[in-house]
Amino acid sequence: MKGRVWDALIVGGGPAGLAAGLHLSRAGYRTLLAERRRYGGQAAGIGSLENYPGYAGGAGEALMRDWLSQARRWGLKTSLDEAVRVSRNGRGHFSVRLKKGGPVKARALLWCGGAAFRSLGVPGERELSGKYVWNTGDEAPSLRGRVAAVLGGGEAAAQQAAALAGRAKKVYLVSRGARLKAHRLLLGRLDAAGVERLPGFEAARIRPGALELRAVGGGKDRELEADAVFVLIGKQPRRVPAGWRRAPEGFFKAGDANGEIYRQVAVAGGDGIRAAMRAIEFLEGA
Repeated sequence: MKGRVWDALIVGGGPAGLAAGLHLSRAGYRTLLAERRRYGGQAAGIGSLENYPGYAGGAGEALMRDWLSQARRWGLKTSLDEAVRVSRNGRGHFSVRLKKGGPVKARALLWCGGAAFRSLGVPGERELSGKYVWNTGDEAPSLRGRVAAVLGGGEAAAQQAAALAGRAKKVYLVSRGARLKAHRLLLGRLDAAGVERLPGFEAARIRPGALELRAVGGGKDRELEADAVFVLIGKQPRRVPAGWRRAPEGFFKAGDANGEIYRQVAVAGGDGIRAAMRAIEFLEGA
């Protein structure tokens, strides 16, 4: 991969990156996709993907595997590697330094780096990450016969709590506000699953086996016994590791990296195709 100039380099192998790679490769452009963890991104960890048209109820991992296979059949090259530095040289080429593979040059760069989960910033969270604290259920060990606490007031938190209820002995859903920002289907599933809602609280400290909660706006604090804590209080787009004040021509963003609130596989895939189409227009005019 070294020494050549790719037509396009895609950073991020989630739905946006895979869809962009498929579209560019099918159009005949030499395209390399670099993904730092696993192909499919966070979508690959969805246990049951119900809202993707024509794919109701299937696992996200299977759908992302199909996307990857299709893109590779059209010629997409892939690398499990992390982009640590991005720049653009005087010849109009982007130079991306990969953590393991070294520098890679490309005429166009598509940033599909996704979004990272926000952290609480409370004592114990960082130290216990991966031991008692996670973001998604597919990261955690078995919760059979155990107690889980989910922190967050949005759709992701509600969906995670409902899914965990089928595995854990008890699930708490802790939110600052009284109203969850989730649609009716999820709210109904929470009630049916027996998830206990605890509105008006925020995390104050996490200890092994316990979660200390602070009452919001007054009231009495409390402590929960919990074997696992899941933090789902929102996401923030992954930053491009570049020193630009303004992104240069030939640079495109897609998917959750755009910072939009509509974090859906179908939306991210369509956004990736749109970025690929814009990249093709750039490549043809360059």
